[in-house]
Amino acid sequence: MEIFTSSFKEKPMNEVKKGLFSLEESMPCQPRKIRIGHYFLPATLGRSEQEEAAARIISFSHQLDQWVGVSWPKIVEMMKADYEKDKASKTKLDRHNERMKVWFTQLNRHFWLCVLTFGIWALFVRKPERSTEKEEEPDMPFSGIYLFGPQHVVAGIQELLEQNMLKKVTEGEGEGAVDVLFPTPALISRIMEVQGVAA
Repeated sequence: MEIFTSSFKEKPMNEVKKGLFSLEESMPCQPRKIRIGHYFLPATLGRSEQEEAAARIISFSHQLDQWVGVSWPKIVEMMKADYEKDKASKTKLDRHNERMKVWFTQLNRHFWLCVLTFGIWALFVRKPERSTEKEEEPDMPFSGIYLFGPQHVVAGIQELLEQNMLKKVTEGEGEGAVDVLFPTPALISRIMEVQGVAA
């Protein structure tokens, strides 16, 4: 009985990279013909949630120059990495602000001592200098998850699924099963139409 049922199962999807599965369906254009920002497709789908969800999913196809579906754990991992970047950038910003506060306090003290001593203080003590240490700017994506949380992307995915602009396929069975989200030709055609991309 086991042999009979296994022969009628759908064939497993081809995993290109961990969490990314190749799309067998033909699409209206190649992934790199579409212009996407770092998780945004401005004025394309009508709602920022949908635009960010679509941009996140299409970004993997854009990187590989091949249409792929993205597993749900891969999307969660991506959002978690963005949160970590945001947290690190806030820590750097706090350190920078603390250094600026110390410098401003020293500068203010220097100014008042110069005023009180009629400028004599400035002859003997140098004015405090601002730190020239330049911190590296993080490559932060334009994302609604920083304001609204991950529900921002989840809502966009649900809306795109309802509009048949994304297709959800379950890979595997039982505990190891994962949902894979594939862009559909309807989504790509809509983006191409708005961006004026020829097929």
